[in-house]
Amino acid sequence: MDGCIVLNADFSYLNTISWKRAIKLMLAQKVRVVKASDKVVRYGQNQVLRIPSVVALVKLIRIIFRGKVPFSKQNLIVRENGRCAYCGTKTRALTIDHIIPRSRNGDTSFENCVAACKTCNGKKGAKTPNEAGLTLMVRPVQPTIGEFLRKKMVGSGVLDILKELNIY
Repeated sequence: MDGCIVLNADFSYLNTISWKRAIKLMLAQKVRVVKASDKVVRYGQNQVLRIPSVVALVKLIRIIFRGKVPFSKQNLIVRENGRCAYCGTKTRALTIDHIIPRSRNGDTSFENCVAACKTCNGKKGAKTPNEAGLTLMVRPVQPTIGEFLRKKMVGSGVLDILKELNIY
């Protein structure tokens, strides 16, 4: 896993950041290391620092969500678990496909968009899935915050690490 898992002070999952950012926060004493990796960074004269893989904030921050997950390509791919909504292929090269095409006044939202591989998206074109002979394997819905964070944790491998540390 690349990066460092950031936990809130109550050990709830917040995000994943780069190891460089984690070291900066650690040196600023804003986080404490929960688990360090085997990799080290050398700095100064003969100074060695182990790269953290899991850190927890020193102070608890309150997270105020706006009530729903914001729409973005990355969030759409997390919702679909990195799979094409038409053929189920797991690939990194996913595109956004509008179920009701934008040329027919379809909006860009979680309810009208799915992640699709380039082959299926090209086959569908500016048609509806029925017109293109494609069937959706998933039902496009607005994800809840809890469901979204869980999918993000599972997809990135964070959940396995937190279970290993008996945090989750």
